[in-house]
Amino acid sequence: MRIYIIRHGVTQLNASGIRQTSEGFLSPEGIAQARAVAERLSNVTIDSIFTSPYPRARQTADIISAQVKQLQVQESPFLIEVKYPTEVVGKPKTDPASVRILETIQAHYGEEGWRYSDEETFEEFVERAHTVLDYISKTGFENVVVVSHERFIRVLVGVVLLGREFTPGVFRVVRKNLYVSNTGITICEQFQNEGGPWRLMQLNDHAHVDAISVHQDPGKADPV
Repeated sequence: MRIYIIRHGVTQLNASGIRQTSEGFLSPEGIAQARAVAERLSNVTIDSIFTSPYPRARQTADIISAQVKQLQVQESPFLIEVKYPTEVVGKPKTDPASVRILETIQAHYGEEGWRYSDEETFEEFVERAHTVLDYISKTGFENVVVVSHERFIRVLVGVVLLGREFTPGVFRVVRKNLYVSNTGITICEQFQNEGGPWRLMQLNDHAHVDAISVHQDPGKADPV
């Protein structure tokens, strides 16, 4: 089994460095990126497409579906972005108060039950990643597209690599050093029968957007 994990196309808020809510649609550039990744996948036999229900992800998935034989797109709440506290949503990523809040939250990762306000805890979003991989493993499909979001894709990659050994300390390193481009393709495979280990085969392939003008600086990952 192979899963193609794809981050949604860029939005205007992405390009502006704003922490997004669940709302928001692709910008014209994001639509072009989604079409480019759909073209990349046009020669792959895709069995199913799962997506976050957020509009930017659903748009990306629908564009891919239109290119690869009009597959039905299935929404899953398990593929939404890692939830930040309300206090930082809609604020610039460089906002000092927001940065302090997120640094405080990260310092408490691993303290079971600790919560700043209404954010998703480390234990919750890691368990969500395990649920996604377990569910896909049981579908019986050979090739699955998964459209999600930057932070949650980092979590999925961490769980693929380390399973239950994916710790808060490791996640801090992953968040700092792993950049996921808009419509970047990450491929994971499960080589054995249901329940076998997942392996990371390809990380953040974004060659299909090289010819597209990108407003984001790919060298600047989210600091917290």
